[in-house]
Amino acid sequence: MKNSKEGYHLNSKYWQNKKKLISNLSLELEEVAFGMILGDASMYKKSKNALIKFEHGYKQKEFLYHLFDLFKNYTFMELPGQRKLKNAVIIKSYWFKTFSHPTFTKLWELLYSQQTVNYKKSIAPNVIHDYLSVRGLAYWIMCDGSLNSKIMILHTQCFSKAECIILSNELNMKFGFLTSVIPHKHRYFVIKFDSSDFLLLRQLIEPFMIPTMLYKIAL
Repeated sequence: MKNSKEGYHLNSKYWQNKKKLISNLSLELEEVAFGMILGDASMYKKSKNALIKFEHGYKQKEFLYHLFDLFKNYTFMELPGQRKLKNAVIIKSYWFKTFSHPTFTKLWELLYSQQTVNYKKSIAPNVIHDYLSVRGLAYWIMCDGSLNSKIMILHTQCFSKAECIILSNELNMKFGFLTSVIPHKHRYFVIKFDSSDFLLLRQLIEPFMIPTMLYKIAL
């Protein structure tokens, strides 16, 4: 694969040297990335450093493009890609991935198990308490939150029950929520915010929500 602007293969010495000149994520971008990885973003580590892949359905195109704009200095892609249904006409989702970089490896080490061959996210005690900011929570909600009346559900199906309990307890300790862990479809577990949490949650995260995602906290 070549970059059309430079004409160099993406694994060439040219690009590897160029990547070395790119600084680590700012604190704000690190907070965004952390929240997104708790949600639907996924990480891969095929060399010594990790990368992040972002993908969202066609209805969340604006959100995906917003993320692309935030991380555009950390990707070789000029625009997000499209994933289409079998008829090759209807767009199913939009996606992009970063290049591998030491700045993402730090997040990998926080949120992925040591059995890296499975690319499995894992939650250790104190990770949420120590690293999740209000900005990160807002992006996690934009990614994986769903609202029914004043009840917010965080869809944490990729985590075990024990991990969901850690997530819930540390959300409560850090932000003063009253969340709990409940079963979902008799197979998974999700985090339920108490209805009394709604005003506090909205007050905290609304400043970081993008306009097209405000419906996630709208009654």
